[in-house]
Amino acid sequence: MKRLALGLALSLFASMPALADGSAIRIATEGAYPPFNLTKPDGQLAGLEVDLANALCERMKRSCTVVAQDWDGIIPGLMARKYDAIMATMNITPERLKSIAFSTPYMVVPAYFVAATGSGIDGTLETLRGKEIGAQTSTTHYRYAEKHFGDAVTLRSYDTTANLLADLKSDRIAAAITTGATASDWVREDASKSIQLVGKPLIDADVFGPGIGVGLRKDDTALKQDFDAAIESVVKDGTLAGIAAKYVDFSITP
Repeated sequence: MKRLALGLALSLFASMPALADGSAIRIATEGAYPPFNLTKPDGQLAGLEVDLANALCERMKRSCTVVAQDWDGIIPGLMARKYDAIMATMNITPERLKSIAFSTPYMVVPAYFVAATGSGIDGTLETLRGKEIGAQTSTTHYRYAEKHFGDAVTLRSYDTTANLLADLKSDRIAAAITTGATASDWVREDASKSIQLVGKPLIDADVFGPGIGVGLRKDDTALKQDFDAAIESVVKDGTLAGIAAKYVDFSITP
């Protein structure tokens, strides 16, 4: 009976129409990944991706609403049509492309390790072997750590970067892997100078893909075309660079 019900549900989902051209859209972000997306004390969403989402919607001449969604449920929420797009620093990867589509990349952000100042950790296997390191769950950073460090370290997963940072500063983990922008924010805002970026930018095209894009349902082809054109426009005229300059001190332009 459960299989029959599931089959009917999947059949109904498959028959649902794609988003109509020009209709209002809802864009999901995590709201917990500064400076890209964050939730202000008054509950409003803000950050680089929220500003960029508004700029893209203006170019597409669409009415848009940005909503918050926990990271673990962000792709399932898209597939359940709770919203129409994802802008949450989501790398375009082969694994994700099995279930959703992506726009052309709108930014490229390197990853880094952060560790305690004076720890001697430099991001290499030799200095991390036998230690506990952390990354946000279900991210390319977590997969990078799994691939490159495997059983040589104890890998902990975190639901948010705030909890990841808390454990790093409490010495519950020896190092954390996150985006360069988030890592830079952590270091800049650490008045005690207890943590620092370590090692070189982490590069692996198989893990990180070609960049970060807007996550979309595969049947929303017209919406993908609109996003692609809008992204090309804000890159070409410098709007993207102007938005990024308010939040990061390096280029994110793909």
